[in-house]
Amino acid sequence: MTKCIADFLGKSTSGKKSSIPALQDRCQSISGLILALFMLCHMIFTGTILFGKGGYEMMLHLAEPGGAYYITNILAGILFVIFMVHAFLGMRKFPQNYKAYLAFKAHKKRMKHSDTSYWWIQFWTGFFLFFFAGAHLLTITWGPKLSADLSIARFHQFHIFYFILLVIVVLHACIGMYRLCMKWISIEGVGKTSNEKRKDAIAKRRKIKKVVFLVWAIFFAFSILADLRWLSFA
Repeated sequence: MTKCIADFLGKSTSGKKSSIPALQDRCQSISGLILALFMLCHMIFTGTILFGKGGYEMMLHLAEPGGAYYITNILAGILFVIFMVHAFLGMRKFPQNYKAYLAFKAHKKRMKHSDTSYWWIQFWTGFFLFFFAGAHLLTITWGPKLSADLSIARFHQFHIFYFILLVIVVLHACIGMYRLCMKWISIEGVGKTSNEKRKDAIAKRRKIKKVVFLVWAIFFAFSILADLRWLSFA
């Protein structure tokens, strides 16, 4: 009960500031980083179809040595658990009711700050990912042995679903990576005046944003080319 109170109020029963919210933030950041890095690897994995069925099958053999196809199922199951942990930790910051939702909308409109708008995009993409990505991970977890022919058949049947999922994932992940950098990497200058520190921080923030968004834009374009290749197979 004490833990629940500390979790909800951010303070322990003795009135001291609780460390639980900070721990939850750290776990949310770590789980988000793991999922984002996996997504980059996943985009490379599925992108091997650009080299034909043989390229994709070769990657499958590397991922499943000795034909141990259950490795993919187990990995998908582990990622599903991490995904659910990340999702529930993220829900802590969602508006708790319609009144809070309207208050945040009004705040966003008044602020007109890009980072606030980014969080708004993460809120909605995270909401849809809970269903879209969750369904995809469960399909892989309990699905049969992967093969080029099976993946081609799935993509032809659900290509619109996969395209929407790709867009949502890239938006959520690239903004998440940028916000992680802003949260955990210090961008304040040392030995400078307040005005110089402010200008330096703004410049570094813009540079980090450009780099992160550029990386994800490149991977997104690569995945679109791979999707077209998937569709090219009869």
